Amino acid sequence: MQLRGLERWISLVRVIAFPFVVVAVAVAHYPPGAWEKWAWVTTAAFAVGAAAFFALARSELGTRHQFAQSLAAQIFDTGIVVGYVLVFSFEFGLPVQQILYIDLAAACVRFGIAGGLVLAAVSAPILAVFAHMRADHFNTPYSWKLVAFQTGFEVMMALIVGWLVQRLAAAGSKAEARAEEAEALHEAERRTVEELRRLSRLRADFVSLVSHEVRTPMAAVIGSARTLRQRWRELSGEQRDAFLALIADETDRLAALVGEVLDTSRIDSGTFSYSFNDVDLGLLVTETVAAVELAREPVCIATDIPAELPHVSGDPARLRQVLTNLIDNAVKYSPEGSPVEVRAEAVNGHVRVEVVDRGSGIAPEDQKLIFEKFGRVRGTSTTPGTGLGLYIARAIAEAHGGTLGVSSEPGRGAAFTLDLPSRR
Repeated sequence: MQLRGLERWISLVRVIAFPFVVVAVAVAHYPPGAWEKWAWVTTAAFAVGAAAFFALARSELGTRHQFAQSLAAQIFDTGIVVGYVLVFSFEFGLPVQQILYIDLAAACVRFGIAGGLVLAAVSAPILAVFAHMRADHFNTPYSWKLVAFQTGFEVMMALIVGWLVQRLAAAGSKAEARAEEAEALHEAERRTVEELRRLSRLRADFVSLVSHEVRTPMAAVIGSARTLRQRWRELSGEQRDAFLALIADETDRLAALVGEVLDTSRIDSGTFSYSFNDVDLGLLVTETVAAVELAREPVCIATDIPAELPHVSGDPARLRQVLTNLIDNAVKYSPEGSPVEVRAEAVNGHVRVEVVDRGSGIAPEDQKLIFEKFGRVRGTSTTPGTGLGLYIARAIAEAHGGTLGVSSEPGRGAAFTLDLPSRR
């Protein structure tokens, strides 16, 4: 995302957030001292700064000095966030220090990994002061665990989010540069320019999507971890196990997200590795269906797999990755309770696997899009996913000398077909 557009959006968010901040400051119950005074001083500074950056982001000056504007805006945002964290340190039951995550996310989006790591380093002494103020206020022992835990988590978040932002920014910049070159060419190149612009928009949408996909599991992990730390002795063993299971599940979700991005990068660079062996595809389909049923219980998957199918030459792990993606998608996009069908057959020297769902279907104009990087069907933005799974699945199918296609009509579900040459 370009800095100018980013700063315009953040400046609007500040203006929208200001009334909520005023209400929060007004209704807070302050202890004796200057707490309330400094809360209103911080709010006044927030108001002045928010108005100034809102005007600057829409001025010609803001256009000419985008980097300096972003740096100044980051320093301002950090100062305001730190101010509120310290002012409201008396709120023992309110984890106000967690609003530093918002500032960290903004630093990653603006400046990538470097911005996130610098912000995490700046946060560490602030958290130390925060913990010390809270210990003094409530006459409790000073705890370094709060500082260590949040600083470590901020570093991890900076590395993950910053890497994704830098990777996507580089890809977007490359696409935009190619588009600018193509615009100077003959009319025959115009379609190439339009295609590159479309890919650039898809990447921009993917930045927003990844932000959401990262934020949700992170919030769950943070909340569960803090609950365990603060109430460990109060919770029963069963409750502890439930929180730990949630942390594990959401961590797996983050790992899967990073894994898909890394797989896509390896495919593009030609370093995606395969280990070919003799594969009983019928058995592999059966095992994959069983694994999906176990992971997504309860689901209804009907199978029609002949006892004897020709074997194929392939990488079992990669083929399982393709089958899992197809079956998972069919279950995810099908109405609750509707069956998913998985069929396999031998056809003219090939083994064909078909996965059929009863979902809303895919419009003809979207059937090519879904196999591209970051491609998602319009109207599915609320369904979790990165738009990379089918791109990876088709690349694996083609590396095996096969094909992956779809047949669908809106309102009538979709049928995905994996076709692989049988082993001679």
